[in-house]
Amino acid sequence: MSGDSSAAEDEELGTLAEDDDGGELLSAGELSELDRLRRHLALRTASDGQGSRASRRRGQSPEFVDHRGYSPGDDLRHLDWNVLARSDQTVIKRYRAEEEAAVRILVDVSTSMIVGVPSKLALARRIAAAIGYVALADGERAQIAAMSTKGLELTPPKRGRGQFGSVRQRLQRMAADEPSDGKPFSPDSLMAELLRRCARPGVLVVVTDALAPNGDVAAWPRAVARSRASGHDVRFVQVLAPEDLDPPWDGDLELVDAESGASVDVTFDAEARAAYAARLEAIVGGLREGCRRAKATYVRARSDEAVLPVIRRLAGGALD
Repeated sequence: MSGDSSAAEDEELGTLAEDDDGGELLSAGELSELDRLRRHLALRTASDGQGSRASRRRGQSPEFVDHRGYSPGDDLRHLDWNVLARSDQTVIKRYRAEEEAAVRILVDVSTSMIVGVPSKLALARRIAAAIGYVALADGERAQIAAMSTKGLELTPPKRGRGQFGSVRQRLQRMAADEPSDGKPFSPDSLMAELLRRCARPGVLVVVTDALAPNGDVAAWPRAVARSRASGHDVRFVQVLAPEDLDPPWDGDLELVDAESGASVDVTFDAEARAAYAARLEAIVGGLREGCRRAKATYVRARSDEAVLPVIRRLAGGALD
């Protein structure tokens, strides 16, 4: 690569961008620090039993297995145009051992993620950008997915440092979901969809507030266990706002559920505050224990902290 092309690439990677809270996704200084942290994060995928990346010899055709239905975000190059012409059905061709492993970054965009200043979603975007940058710089494929009550919006994977601009732009466009009118946010369904669409294991980074959807405190621990059982290397980041940790409420209130829009009248006194704290501890403790049992990394972050300390804790690989 010539000096000119390297300079152009560095300029692309160092370009600053703003998120919806008016802050930079990643500054030039943060990108430089991420380069130093790369080897500690160990975002290396293993695509087969020997731990090597999947590949095909030059000139060798992949083995066709079957079809599956098209889902938004699937690579259109694998669309079977013959089937479409004959039956007006959109299906994707599946090949044996064709799919390369990837670093997949799942970002929760449910309505509860807008809480906080900066919002939980703002930090989640920055974490996703940092992981995506490191993966691309390491030569891995990086894939971004948005999780919401609508399901999983999975974008095509990218590879190469020059693709960071595309990943960054996708994260900038990532907006919070609207209230779901009663449709639940389901980690079980989201993980089942991910494992169906991404059968080959890789590194799976989940960024969410994990606030017990539909009151099911075991939902995320189940999803983590299922993805680990399928061979994924799971890194779980729980992002909570200061308001989640210490609600600034007092007296008689009408609380509105950010996910469903449902409201309830409560008296938030000392007893209610203690019950809330116990409930939150049950959620956090259950998730931390679920990650420990599944041998997944767990890190907790506050929405008002900087991104690099979160990435350093992830690089440590321990339960936070």
